[in-house]
Amino acid sequence: MSKENVCPVCASTDVSMFFEVLDMPVHIGVQWSNQDAARHCPKGDIKLAFCSSCGFIANLAFDPARLEYSQAYDNSLHFSPFFQEYARSLATRLIERYDLRNKDIIEIGCGRGDFLLLICELGNNRGVGFDPSYEGEHPGSEVAKQVTFIRDFYSENYASYQADLICCRQVLEHIHNPTDFLTMLRRTVGDQSNTVVYFEVPNVSLILRDLSIWDIIYEHCSYFSHGSFAHVFASCGFNICDLAETYEGQFLGIEARLGNGSTDPGLDQWDDFKGMADAVATFADHYRSRIGAWQSRLKQMEQAGQRAVVWGAGARGVSFLNMLKIQDQIKYVVDINPRKQGMYMAGTGQQ
Repeated sequence: MSKENVCPVCASTDVSMFFEVLDMPVHIGVQWSNQDAARHCPKGDIKLAFCSSCGFIANLAFDPARLEYSQAYDNSLHFSPFFQEYARSLATRLIERYDLRNKDIIEIGCGRGDFLLLICELGNNRGVGFDPSYEGEHPGSEVAKQVTFIRDFYSENYASYQADLICCRQVLEHIHNPTDFLTMLRRTVGDQSNTVVYFEVPNVSLILRDLSIWDIIYEHCSYFSHGSFAHVFASCGFNICDLAETYEGQFLGIEARLGNGSTDPGLDQWDDFKGMADAVATFADHYRSRIGAWQSRLKQMEQAGQRAVVWGAGARGVSFLNMLKIQDQIKYVVDINPRKQGMYMAGTGQQ
């Protein structure tokens, strides 16, 4: 939403705030080398608003100038065997469905390049990855010779890089005006009608329906359901090939090709507006109830002389600790990523 509360997806002014949580860490992917720095990390407010026209949700308090994706940023999930299996199955499905063998692949927001290297290895493809936080080489990796990494945000400056597949996973939710970004991408693709576009975002329906409140973070300024995800792609000139929940419903994945820019008549199949509106209306009350339940549970543990640790130093771990304002009550966090070990959690300072 702009400061005038205009929806960036459908341009409606019929938007209203329904939830807020204050003083949350700006970056969930940055760990700190000492506790004091962690507790005094940059923070911002989350004020979620719902568009009553298209169902898009955005953080009205989001300031993109506060975000800086550098080499210090690390939110990789690829140390998890479960996530590795998911990434492999996704890469294999895309390769098989679109015959991505000996082809050119672009990944926008490639992180450390794990998925791009995987899809290039499995299909003997050539890759180009864009990410300002990309860090390091891949010694001993033969497929790395087929991949180029560019430490920059993807833009029209790179229109000369054309591809058979452009993928962008867990990035669009970080972009405060997704319509502008997708319109730019449509221009950059030009008339390459065979190009397939695959985007993946968190599923806001899961957050609202199953109260996955720990998935709400400052960096996520844009929240998509099936309906708003389909709408923004169709309005930006793409024809939708497929849109489905993935990773046990946590993500939405969309596959698209170039369209004519008109509204896709098939959009009705993804219409989930009524359910979204109902969930939004009760979300704040349900959030307070869940926070209260956890506060009571932790207090009971403390009174019983029990101790707790948090498992997972990613987005949900950061949100859990900061939403509950936990500092000394829980001292440690466990995570499978060795790069995080010995560091401190943003906002609350657990080691």
